[in-house]
Amino acid sequence: MRGLYIGLVAAAVALVTAVAPASEGEAPVHRDYSRVTAPAAPRNQTQQVADAKSAGCLTCHTASDEWTMHAPKSVVLGCTDCHGGDTKVLAPPGLAKTDPAYAKLRDDAHVLPMFPEAWHFPSSANPKRSYTLLNRETPEFVRFVNPSDYRVARESCGACHLPVIEAAERSMMATGVMLLGGAAYNNGIAPYKNYVFGETYGRAAQSKSILSAEGEHGALKPETHEAGEHGVFSEPTAIFNPAPPGKAFGTLTDAQKARGVLPFLVPLPAWQVIPPGDIFRVFERGGRNISPIFPEIGLPNSLGAIQRLEEPGRPDIHQSNRGPGTGLRIAVPVINIHKTRLNDPFTWFMGTNDQPGDYRTSGCASCHVVYANDRDPVHSSVWSQFGRDGETATADPTIPRAESGHPIKHAFTRAIPSSQCMNCHMHQPNMFINSYYGYTMWDYESDAPRMWPGPDNQTPRPEGISDADYQRIYKQQHYPTAAEVRTANERNPEAAAARGLWADVDFMRTVADRNFANKDTQFADYHGHGWNFRAIYKRDRDGNLLDAKGNMATASTDTAHIIANDDPEKFTKAGGPQFPEPAATPGPGQPGKAVHMMSIHAEIGMQCADCHFAQDGHGNGSIHGEVANAVEIGCKDCHGSADAYPTLRTSNLAARPEGWDLTVIRNPDGRPRFEWVVQDGRRVLLQRSVSNPKLEWRIHLTKDSVTRGHPDFNEKAARAKLISKTDYTSFGPGVAVGDRAHQDSNMACYTCHLSWTTSCGGCHLPIEANWKTESHKFEEQETRNFATYNPQVARDDMFQLGRHQTSKGAIVAPIRSSSALILTSTNINRERIYIQQPPISASGFSSQAFAPHYPHTERREETKTCSDCHVSKANDNNAIMAQLMLNGTNFINFVGMNAYVGLDGGIEAVRVTEFGEPQAVFGSYLHKYAYPDFWRQHVEKNGRELINWIRGKIFDKHVSGETNPTEDIRNVYQGASGAARCIQHRGEYLFVAEGKGGFRAYDIANIGNKGVSE
Repeated sequence: MRGLYIGLVAAAVALVTAVAPASEGEAPVHRDYSRVTAPAAPRNQTQQVADAKSAGCLTCHTASDEWTMHAPKSVVLGCTDCHGGDTKVLAPPGLAKTDPAYAKLRDDAHVLPMFPEAWHFPSSANPKRSYTLLNRETPEFVRFVNPSDYRVARESCGACHLPVIEAAERSMMATGVMLLGGAAYNNGIAPYKNYVFGETYGRAAQSKSILSAEGEHGALKPETHEAGEHGVFSEPTAIFNPAPPGKAFGTLTDAQKARGVLPFLVPLPAWQVIPPGDIFRVFERGGRNISPIFPEIGLPNSLGAIQRLEEPGRPDIHQSNRGPGTGLRIAVPVINIHKTRLNDPFTWFMGTNDQPGDYRTSGCASCHVVYANDRDPVHSSVWSQFGRDGETATADPTIPRAESGHPIKHAFTRAIPSSQCMNCHMHQPNMFINSYYGYTMWDYESDAPRMWPGPDNQTPRPEGISDADYQRIYKQQHYPTAAEVRTANERNPEAAAARGLWADVDFMRTVADRNFANKDTQFADYHGHGWNFRAIYKRDRDGNLLDAKGNMATASTDTAHIIANDDPEKFTKAGGPQFPEPAATPGPGQPGKAVHMMSIHAEIGMQCADCHFAQDGHGNGSIHGEVANAVEIGCKDCHGSADAYPTLRTSNLAARPEGWDLTVIRNPDGRPRFEWVVQDGRRVLLQRSVSNPKLEWRIHLTKDSVTRGHPDFNEKAARAKLISKTDYTSFGPGVAVGDRAHQDSNMACYTCHLSWTTSCGGCHLPIEANWKTESHKFEEQETRNFATYNPQVARDDMFQLGRHQTSKGAIVAPIRSSSALILTSTNINRERIYIQQPPISASGFSSQAFAPHYPHTERREETKTCSDCHVSKANDNNAIMAQLMLNGTNFINFVGMNAYVGLDGGIEAVRVTEFGEPQAVFGSYLHKYAYPDFWRQHVEKNGRELINWIRGKIFDKHVSGETNPTEDIRNVYQGASGAARCIQHRGEYLFVAEGKGGFRAYDIANIGNKGVSE
């Protein structure tokens, strides 16, 4: 087995590193770091020694928030212990920053980058969209700008924190294993349902030693790293689970296997050599008379002379004359993983630092050094006062105040706000924790008149803008140039952004400031990935807004609690603040009459770090592939069960055998995080906020809620938790645990206690061969092909149940769709060689993967009720039951570009949507606002008929064909041998029952390909 591991690791690393980085871009500057390289930081030293290591630094950096980054004064460190540099360089008092001598002294004292342009030297702000830049820089400079980066953290932090560093490197937040592994399996790239792919890097010039069996990372020996053409390059590496004593690396015990621990992770191979997992026609072997577009080098007479006549059934286009994994017969989804911003960057890299919600650095400081990302105190706690633009409030006079990309303070903290977590966890495959805030992805339609430019845009003219610019920017459909599209997609992977007003960063960052005028929703103040997030509100089954006392299980009948759509206080009460402060009791944190469906924990001020402590943040040292296996905390650890009060010891899968004692946790102010106290003669459990020392709350205990006579007794809760599985009229303490319908051992708490859950019903990734872009992971390459990422359906009103994974005991849990791709490819001749096709998973089934999901949307009044999961007495919830059991209710049907219609004498492919993003249906509400010119032509000129017509211009006023190119909107007719009695569209085929003509399968793979005739 050990030999197999080494072989797989070696092969994967070889496949990744075999492709050279791009030859374009900035050339490295060769530096001599001998004078500014510091030894590893010591565990102990005298203050005098530490002061000597800071002497020169303090002549410029005359003040700081925490000199050592640590609040405890027991930590004794000098500046160069962490950063390196030359502390002997002294600046004379009063030297101005504008003096040339200042720049000379600064450069002499600092460690300088090999790529000064990429770092915007001499600016100290984090560069925008740096991605793999850290891999190309020298360890000396990486340590200088961020001593906590994992590539150098052993030197800077390892004397005290080595076990934490080793755990953090293996954590899912560093490896990205759930994205890489899940995407590989669900798209048929690799057959490993227990994932094997992850993202890990070694220190430059030493990373190959990972293959050694000696020690955790192999026997590291000192090496020099000469700057080559592309930098020093920290190569992708494999990483292994720590082995039991005397065992080979990657060896797992039976207990670890049962908890879902993985033995190792290897880098995802380069996309150029991976065979396609898709079953699309274009990837078949194809005929030999048609050459592929990909150049065949070193293959003489590639078309052959044996066969000149084509056999029927072979595709008219193909991607390579060789076998799979050559030419363009490769796994296209791997290109998307490498190049499209899906979840990345993970903690091996910095955030993109280009918009609110994306400001952070890498390594340990990804979490422990706070950046300003969100002004909402529910999201940012005490840090909300510092805004959302990544600007600093440090005491250091050398750091500019009005420049984005700086931490708020030069200090580590355990008081981490949720907004720091949301840098990454705002996307479907990254757990989608927006729902904790009560937000989901914007649907492009809510308050569309204020988000899309066009004649019906309702945004008032902003101050400082001329009438002409207002008309140009806000009041007419935007036709983006190729350069504008590229600029928008650099920071936002959704193609629709280039057409919308939020393509402008200043508009996007102030979207929440326009909430007062919105009619349909409210937008969040953070914009990770450049996206907009809309608020979710309490509604009945017909969609009416409800107040706090409204019944969600009704359908327009609870009229006393329905909030009128024109109520001016439905979202924000008169005189209320833009962002209400959380309160220790629910209610005051709600901004309007309508109930904003954030978690009840968020509403009272809890940040993520109030539940997920050190181990959940760092990992426990083992490699995990699923979040559910990597979490230490469980609901009962704080709330207890119906039969017992909480032990205040962690109990989930990643917890140590006896659990972690929560009573020993101390907050930064020294007080206990959890404490039993006596209030009004009763023993109650308090929790104190980790971030806001003024905030504490009483934890409601499950046992109290089912105990008659207790002030917290709730009959509905008691019935739900203690009801008999054989007699629905019988509930209470007299029902034995084994006879209960809803046993803790068979059902997750949040199955009932959630209020809503998100579900992603399809994301369109159209890849364009004529876009040349850089990869975001592993080695940096600049190659052609880039795909945008376009959510099609992100609903908040679906509720489905299933069984959890085996490590969780297969308990009942909410299920959501979280991987449902639809793929399109346009080649270099702008021919659409496959169109809106779903891939298949490695198992051969649908790629639309459903997975257990904890949505973090607990509420007190808006949780699930009996008729959400059981047939109602009135027998009027059959569709709800069908959806619950994943039988389908047409909530997420994807029509696609063509609708196929059966006729008396044939079939017809009728064009019904835009091909571009968003894929609005012709004549629809979204079409009116996203494409106002096209909507008007369809409605006013064509009378809403789906006819053949041509729109657009060959050249615009700038003699460019980019902005509004001509497009032939055409319906395709195919005669049949009989009346089409029944049709079924399945992938690239249309199955038709033609009456007397029998059954026939039509190849529709090239229905939208201009290079293939009808």
